[in-house]
Amino acid sequence: MSRRKKSKIDAGDMEDNFAMAVDDGDASDGGSDKAKVEKQISPGSTQASTDYIIISNNVTPTKEKEEEGEQDSEQDDPTGLEGAAFQSRLPFDKMTATEASCFPDISNDMSTPSLKEFLHIRNRLLQLWLESPKEQLLVEAALPQVEPPYNSDVALVTRIHSYLERHGLINFGIFKRLKPLPIKKQGRVIVIGAGIAGLAAAQQMQQFGMDVVVLEARDRVGGRIATFRKSNYIADLGAMVVTGLGGNPVNVLSKQINMELHKIRQKCPLYDSSGKTVPKEKDEMVEREFNRLLEATSYLSHMLDFNYSGGKPVSLGQALEWVIKLQEKNVKEKQMAHYKSVINLQERLKTNQNKMIALKDTIAELSKQYKSVQENKGTRNIAQEFSVRYKLRDLHNACKV
Repeated sequence: MSRRKKSKIDAGDMEDNFAMAVDDGDASDGGSDKAKVEKQISPGSTQASTDYIIISNNVTPTKEKEEEGEQDSEQDDPTGLEGAAFQSRLPFDKMTATEASCFPDISNDMSTPSLKEFLHIRNRLLQLWLESPKEQLLVEAALPQVEPPYNSDVALVTRIHSYLERHGLINFGIFKRLKPLPIKKQGRVIVIGAGIAGLAAAQQMQQFGMDVVVLEARDRVGGRIATFRKSNYIADLGAMVVTGLGGNPVNVLSKQINMELHKIRQKCPLYDSSGKTVPKEKDEMVEREFNRLLEATSYLSHMLDFNYSGGKPVSLGQALEWVIKLQEKNVKEKQMAHYKSVINLQERLKTNQNKMIALKDTIAELSKQYKSVQENKGTRNIAQEFSVRYKLRDLHNACKV
């Protein structure tokens, strides 16, 4: 089931900077030998990428992994300015709706040079940040690296830099600040929950000069990201797989903390509770059923417009639960119909067995009567002979039944 869950990236949506965070273990699905890499060619298309596992120690790749890597149909991601926009989940050659609202002077200007200048500066700043994500990108340092004549409008470069920083497209994660935070805080914020989202939000707002307090109910941080340790055994309880590196902020975070990513083998077998390998046919059957449930849920949402229940929006999880319950109801109804047919057959069998028992008793009685008249070895009169032959005929007829 290696193709069961694949992340989709909308290049035009620049708000979801952490939408493609670490997957919580769903990539342990196995059984498919097909490559699951369909790299995005253009920034506006949909991507489904290879999964990567996070490990912190160096592992020498085996020959088998090298062979699998050679068989991959993975295409190279865009590079240069186009690649910078792609990795930032932005279209390379056009403005997003948010950019258009923040830069009305450019979006309302129909002249091509101003739009071209904006896109070049934006993509160049993204490229400079992605090339060195461990250090804060200052507008003073970036300005000389923007090629002329695009660096002539210093005010525009500063505005674009501030926009990218404000929306978390640059200077996010764990990096070295070159400009100290202001002593006077601009506001006080309380973040509830120290999961990956809470920590990222707190870190980002702290970079904006806010006084941030994080509240966590448990005695550890990380939320669903947790590692279980017992003796010499270590197991990740969730979020150990990065699903696709293209346009994924986790890729930047891994570089900032020197976290090594290793490609997951395409062949990933499943094991049941007894330690035996789950048959590939069974794995594929479960995958087909899972995809069928997703298709049914999508049909309810898009074709039947069933998105609300009791005035409240229906989540994907709720819709899946309902579809599963309807499926179970259908199976139970078929099961009940089968049980009723079995009961009818049992009643017919019971009737036949009663008839057979009665016939057996009749045959035994006729056989007993026939033997009793046969014991008379002497000469029989015509009435006695008729009685013998009559009982023999009845016995033959009973046996034919």
